[in-house]
Amino acid sequence: MPLDGRAGADSYTIGVRQFRQQVLPPGRPTTTVWGYGSTGRPETFHYPAFTIEAEYGRAVQIRWVNQLLDANGRYLPHLLPVDPTLHWANPPGGAPGRDSRPTFTSTPGPYRGPVPIVTHLHGGANEEESDGYAEAWYLPDAHGIPRDYARVGSFYEEFATKSAARFGVPWDPGEAVFHYANRGRAATLWFHDHTLGITRLNVYAGMAGFYLLRGGPSDLEEGILPGPAPRPGDPSGTRYHEIPIVIQDRSFRTDGSLFYPTSRALFDKFKGPYVPGSDIAPIWNPEYFGNAMVTNGRTWPVLPVEPRRYRFRLLNGCNARTLILKIVSDPVTRRPALAALALWQLGSEGGFLPAPVRREELLLAPAERADIIVDFTSLPVSAELYLINEGPDAAFAGGTAGTDFAAADPMTTGQVMKFVIKPLATADTSTPPSQLTLPPFEPLGAADRTRRVSLNELASARLPHVGPREVLLGTFDPHGKPQPLGWDDPITENPALGSTEIWEIHNLTKDAHPIHIHEVQFQIVDRQKIPAGSRRPPEAWERGFKDTVLAYPYAITRVRVRFGQAGRYMWHCHILEHEDNEMMRPFRVGPA
Repeated sequence: MPLDGRAGADSYTIGVRQFRQQVLPPGRPTTTVWGYGSTGRPETFHYPAFTIEAEYGRAVQIRWVNQLLDANGRYLPHLLPVDPTLHWANPPGGAPGRDSRPTFTSTPGPYRGPVPIVTHLHGGANEEESDGYAEAWYLPDAHGIPRDYARVGSFYEEFATKSAARFGVPWDPGEAVFHYANRGRAATLWFHDHTLGITRLNVYAGMAGFYLLRGGPSDLEEGILPGPAPRPGDPSGTRYHEIPIVIQDRSFRTDGSLFYPTSRALFDKFKGPYVPGSDIAPIWNPEYFGNAMVTNGRTWPVLPVEPRRYRFRLLNGCNARTLILKIVSDPVTRRPALAALALWQLGSEGGFLPAPVRREELLLAPAERADIIVDFTSLPVSAELYLINEGPDAAFAGGTAGTDFAAADPMTTGQVMKFVIKPLATADTSTPPSQLTLPPFEPLGAADRTRRVSLNELASARLPHVGPREVLLGTFDPHGKPQPLGWDDPITENPALGSTEIWEIHNLTKDAHPIHIHEVQFQIVDRQKIPAGSRRPPEAWERGFKDTVLAYPYAITRVRVRFGQAGRYMWHCHILEHEDNEMMRPFRVGPA
């Protein structure tokens, strides 16, 4: 449902607050979470956020407010353990030391100060000041913040000034005002926190929500809206019942509170030495996989559905877990399971595909989306089906469940949600997905240049056989040797405004990484094994526009990108633990 829109203007004031929610089954304790909501309507605060719906060509202004305060207006510390030894927002460093890796002489405990936030509209195409840049964070306008703390990130003032000059709306303390042009393809977008070095924690705490862009030449026109039965032969009669679904993995303590690792030891049993005896961060985990599946803010929910066709907007909102989804009749059957219903995919991150694709299972890496149709029309009332996950309970490296890796635990993370068929309330007038003609699709043109980039993993430089200590993006030197780079190294990707480039993403690690490039929608060209494999075209469901691509281990993934928005943006791995420890780089479109 829309949040707080005012008649005649798509203007919203959306806060981030702490509250309690029934995430675990009824009868279990409630869970303290963070989430977005309308500042004037307390009942709208929810994890995940209520969906924002936007119309093509109609701009939206959102005032994002950091309201992580207690009842007395004092700042709230983080719900989860913040590792202050990473390169992160670092408010205690003050203006000279913000957005940096602090120096410690002994191993510190978790940071307990005020929490910075900044919201990114994932999949949008907007000016740099509205991107949610990782160094444009801001603290709440709270009591008790030490005077020497930095209250905003390194780029906050610059972007606030540019935004006010462009749109005439100033940013107040504890807030940022972002403007979304909504000129892209109709698509399933989402918003989430993007603060430098703590994105994994802010998102895990609950800061995420859908943003659906509708209308325009790349939409199904009336097909997404309820209405009268279509005229005979009218191709717009695709009126599906639509439900956005975000899937995340989480862990909980017995009191209902969220659990997230408090020590590196949970990952690989490494208990130190940390600072100053090594270069391994004491709290950061290279990945974390929860032991419970949470769907739209509830663990293992049940969704009553009619025997009709449904349109599901699926989002993998997990920190690190790659999902392999299918619908089956037995939730604990041996993996890989036999699919009971087909999944017809209509779209990916950048909107509709060239044509519908019939699939038995759905591979979704973190941040990827799939717009699918599921046809329940053949099922009797009271029938039960299950959406299961056959992805691994570990880092994904490609392959097939049961052959190349063990599938998720069928009793826990192998189950996502249950469908129960209820009586049909009204006739289903929707078009079978196999008969759909999707909107016109125009591929990107020839590239102006090819750019080689690398994905790298670094072990400890001081302790043998301990790693990874961090993961990085990078380039190559003139001799073809990879050059790993950190977040604050000089910008190396500087495409010209209006140019089209092919990015060759060389994954030199053993894991698959979902790579996201901000404020663009690109097309996959092909993939190729390193060092000399044959080129393999994208899968049928990857032939639309995307903003996140799964780069497989020891392979080159090529994407064609058109850079139509000038400014300073980011590209990174969307395994959130990776991007929080250096697997993120700035890039600049236009003059450096």
